[in-house]
Amino acid sequence: MIEELLKLAQDAKASDIHLAPDHPVMFRINGTLCEAAGEVSAEEVDRFLHTVLSRVQWSALEKDGETEAAVTCSEAFRIRIYAYRQQGRYAAAVRLLSLKVPDGRELGIPDAVMGFAGMSRGLVLLTGEAGSGRTTTAASLLQEIAGTKAKHIVTIEHPVEYLLSKGNSLISQREIGTDAGSYAKAIQAAVRQDADVLLVSELPDAEAVWEAILAAEAGVLVIVLLSDGRIEDALRQLIDVFPAHRKELVQTLLSKVFAGASAQQLLPCMDGAGRALLSEVLLADKEVQLMIREGRLALLTSVMEQKKHNGMQTMDDAILSAYMKSVISAETAAAYAQEPEQMRRKMKIY
Repeated sequence: MIEELLKLAQDAKASDIHLAPDHPVMFRINGTLCEAAGEVSAEEVDRFLHTVLSRVQWSALEKDGETEAAVTCSEAFRIRIYAYRQQGRYAAAVRLLSLKVPDGRELGIPDAVMGFAGMSRGLVLLTGEAGSGRTTTAASLLQEIAGTKAKHIVTIEHPVEYLLSKGNSLISQREIGTDAGSYAKAIQAAVRQDADVLLVSELPDAEAVWEAILAAEAGVLVIVLLSDGRIEDALRQLIDVFPAHRKELVQTLLSKVFAGASAQQLLPCMDGAGRALLSEVLLADKEVQLMIREGRLALLTSVMEQKKHNGMQTMDDAILSAYMKSVISAETAAAYAQEPEQMRRKMKIY
């Protein structure tokens, strides 16, 4: 069942598969959920899960009612699976992953974001809502580094999604729960392990945020994945996990180590053939660092608008550009814009 289902999803260019007892198999294609095959039984879902999950993962599912894993199913497929119990029976959401890390330029990652791979130290934020492709962007950056430099690259993930090729580098991919107990301790350990580059798939608490900042201050290039839709919100999230009496110190240290950030979305293309990657980009300079230090994050949007020549751009800039190139429709542009009315006025001008 598993090989046939994954091949069917791959041929349909689906990003996700949803399996639930007594429901049709559903694929997510270009962001839209659609029926792909007939109903599956509870027994078929159980057989699928037993095939892809380890004993430990199956035990966690039985105990907690949910588990998450990334699995290489064959020479052709790697998947990320989130299995869960609902109404006493098991269901699953499966994301298809490429065995080969995609090339960032082929994905449409902006040159300014690919430039993060050339940095030697500092804190880089890659943010975006679930399904925005931020993990793929991170993997592309790391593969770029591995292929062009001799670095020790450490990833801290839950679970490990893309398997990186070592290239010229040493790769250490650690999974929370299996290889490490917590994000904060794993970040601390990465510094002691002489990491040059560190990817952290999330920062769940203040301790982890603090350790990521300290790692960047120690000279590591730290790339962090967050789930906010805007760079301003991502930075605010890092600061607001701390109590009021510590925020000034955090803002000061964060401003010193901040190297750049990207927030991304995947928007449906006008021709219906896939989705376009659009990115908001903020790069560190003295003005940006001053605003972070003083907590004036709301002004960062104006900085991005004014410094397009440096590679910065707001999400609405990226959306308008995609519309002008006929990549996305006017309806899509307005629907995804931060300022819909302003976007409509700009589109009328063009």
